Amino acid sequence: MEIDYVAFDSFGVKSSCTFIKTKNVNICIDPGIAIETDSFPLSFTKRLWLVQKYKRRIYQYCKKADVIVITHYHYDHHIPKADLYKNKTLLIKDPEKNINKSQKERANYFLSLVEKNKIEMADGKEFKYGSTKIKFSKPLWHGMEGTKLGKVIMVVVEEYGKKFVYSSDIDGPYIKKYAKIIANENPHVLVLGGFPSYLLGFLASIKNLRRSIKNTIYILENTKSKIILDHHLLRDYRFREIYYEVFRKAKELGRKINTAAEELGKEPEVITAYKRNGPTRWKKWRKFTFSYLNKAIKNLKK
Repeated sequence: MEIDYVAFDSFGVKSSCTFIKTKNVNICIDPGIAIETDSFPLSFTKRLWLVQKYKRRIYQYCKKADVIVITHYHYDHHIPKADLYKNKTLLIKDPEKNINKSQKERANYFLSLVEKNKIEMADGKEFKYGSTKIKFSKPLWHGMEGTKLGKVIMVVVEEYGKKFVYSSDIDGPYIKKYAKIIANENPHVLVLGGFPSYLLGFLASIKNLRRSIKNTIYILENTKSKIILDHHLLRDYRFREIYYEVFRKAKELGRKINTAAEELGKEPEVITAYKRNGPTRWKKWRKFTFSYLNKAIKNLKK
């Protein structure tokens, strides 16, 4: 099994597109892309340039794919262009069940573009391609339980005892049960979407951040996985301080957590840009220890 990290937030674009090559099948997961938020320490022009650069890369990998997986219908997880999917088998999140209104509308538009493709609703199902098995979770919340963002499906690819898990957007995970699902799979490689800390104080809370950190530590303690930590968390140049307890625990266990960029021997773009251009929204910050998180939550309750 070969894994290519095609486009990720640690490269400077909203994406977590991943390509898996096995003996029997080439799989492209979530070929989507979007421009980074204004809090990202690059100019709009540079951020847009990166989108064009990595969109071309996504197209190159989709051409090589036999199967394309779409775990949900946010645009950083699918590009609604018919030519991208020509002659491909599509394993997709069910567009009718366990889906919110906006994603249902996007899904219906997407299906109108690819109606000639072979399409399988993947929720909770398994598919075999020779010695390769592609397994999907039942729909999982995109963040906290009941969120208006809807649900996603997690992906497991297994070949000759080697196992890869792509968490999709479970954001941390917020929910302990989802951490247990990952731990039970005990993958060799886990692509884990981190907490959207750039939205703290807006759509994300300190309390849920603490939950995500604890659940990530649970995964660390209960698997031997190589963890690729990326996506939402890498929109924030404070990510190592935000996930201080996670990185501390990894070091204590003699483990290393990489972003997709670091796995390729590169510095995350958000850090490179911060060093070059300085801070944007967050002028000062500190390590988010459990002591600090507990105190912040206690103060909020008051």
